[in-house]
Amino acid sequence: MKNWLRRVTPDLFLAAVVALLLTFALNALDAVEDERISDEVRAVAHDGLTIDERITALERSIGRSVFLHLPLLAVAASIAIGLACRLRRWAWLFAIFAVIPNLLTGVSFFIDVPLLGSTVLATYVVLSAAVATSTVAMRRRALQPAAPRS
Repeated sequence: MKNWLRRVTPDLFLAAVVALLLTFALNALDAVEDERISDEVRAVAHDGLTIDERITALERSIGRSVFLHLPLLAVAASIAIGLACRLRRWAWLFAIFAVIPNLLTGVSFFIDVPLLGSTVLATYVVLSAAVATSTVAMRRRALQPAAPRS
């Protein structure tokens, strides 16, 4: 058990660092998105926005975050884990650990719609595991010595 823990600790640390960087990226995206929404609302506000128009603007923002920005961040984090992970067999698990901020953010938007929240959660998990696994496979192929030609 101790030996296994010693082998896994560096990769867990890597996943934690990637998750921390992912959290910073999420906060930066949120700040940019908030500023964009404020600009959009101000541009239309001279006529006065109805509550439905404000809700529509927020729904578009949430949709863009959950269905575009968060999956792109999950892919980037999974590629980083797949390239840097020492235990290649467990890269998919460390990639899922690394995208926990994405999982929490994506599901929190749809907490009142369990089916959509579950779909978002499953999509992020499958996406991160598949990308990490394929990155490890590509890394393995790239590092293999070339076969001798006869």
